[in-house]
Amino acid sequence: MSFMQFDSQGFFSKWIVPFFVVIYTYFAPTAYWIGSIGFFIIADFVLRTLLILKSNPSDFVSSKAWRTVYKLGIGIVFILVAYVSQRIFCPDVPLMKILGSFLILCELKSIDEKAKEATGYSLFTYVVDKLIPKR
Repeated sequence: MSFMQFDSQGFFSKWIVPFFVVIYTYFAPTAYWIGSIGFFIIADFVLRTLLILKSNPSDFVSSKAWRTVYKLGIGIVFILVAYVSQRIFCPDVPLMKILGSFLILCELKSIDEKAKEATGYSLFTYVVDKLIPKR
């Protein structure tokens, strides 16, 4: 093999595959949180879409549906940044758990708002009323 020839298969197996294996191995602990947040974002989207299609199908706008993809991307980026920050800067603080729980709570609140639109009943309002002492 001369200096000017390029062996793409050798380059791929020698450099690219190990690089992706290292990246995958490093970020593997985030899969649980990414999957959980993705589940709740998709559930919110499905509930919102079903409510829109039930009330008036012509109100569905696909450009607004892209916000779900953006929310999912932002959630993934936040979890990855929290994981790297937790590993590098402050290993004693569970940043990924805190941020992941917050994102899931925001999605649950959004699902509860959609459920309140459909049923007129809010579970969060009921729980908050039970937790706050009456005066």
